Amino acid sequence: MIVPAYNEEAVIGRCLEALVNQRVPAEEIIVVDNNSADGTAEVAAAFAEYGVRVVREARQGAVHARNRGFDEACGDVLGRIDADTMVGPEWVGRLAASFDPDPATGARPDAVTGPSWFYDIPLRRTGLAAHRFFCHRLNRMLSGHAMLWGSNMALSAECWRRVREHTCAVPGMWEDLDLAVHLSRQGMRVRYVDRLRVPVSARRIGASVRDLYSYLRAWPFTYRLHGQRRAAWGAAVCLLIGLVLLRPCSLLVRAHTPYDGTLALRRLFRRSSAVSRPLP
Repeated sequence: MIVPAYNEEAVIGRCLEALVNQRVPAEEIIVVDNNSADGTAEVAAAFAEYGVRVVREARQGAVHARNRGFDEACGDVLGRIDADTMVGPEWVGRLAASFDPDPATGARPDAVTGPSWFYDIPLRRTGLAAHRFFCHRLNRMLSGHAMLWGSNMALSAECWRRVREHTCAVPGMWEDLDLAVHLSRQGMRVRYVDRLRVPVSARRIGASVRDLYSYLRAWPFTYRLHGQRRAAWGAAVCLLIGLVLLRPCSLLVRAHTPYDGTLALRRLFRRSSAVSRPLP
């Protein structure tokens, strides 16, 4: 299990607690510290007695941290989540079962992925439905191939060996979408498993419009990078629509106090950031 982490002291502990308390234990858990300036590495190192290993990647960027983690891993299935993901106790078992052969064809997937919902805001079912549509179905419609969700995905070690040299490391792209593009081009199979659900933080949605746009513009950029012009135009249009729709959602996230579920209007007047959002 690979967890790339950059300045994730506030969330990495809960993430690892969930990983080490699986009903089907993970063979290995690797936290890739990507030059964190806070206590991320120290918090992760405290889980060493449970088999958590911390490695450091000096090249800055999620793609470099992810690659280092996949390269370090020894298992046959390489799982990958984000530091603010809190998997349920059945997740590793369901992940392993997701690589079983298809009953109809006997084919095994090269990679699997699933949806997410937000654990620190209300309307969780709405968030799950929105995630299914925007992150998976919409991307499939735009590009013609499956999307991988970096907070909830895995690929076989053989798949990684085959695709490793084809992946890009360009700043400003979505590394999970880049990986999905190259898997498609290599003819590899990505299986979407709806039961493979994980809760993640909504802290990025609660960021300022400027920060949210800075994050979302990587969506069409990644498609343009790979020459997928139709998908890039579609993603750009959806980005603009999404910014309008996400604005009220952003205000709700910023006002919501995850500790007790109340709304604190004074939080609307503070500068929000994806890093500083409190967690329950």
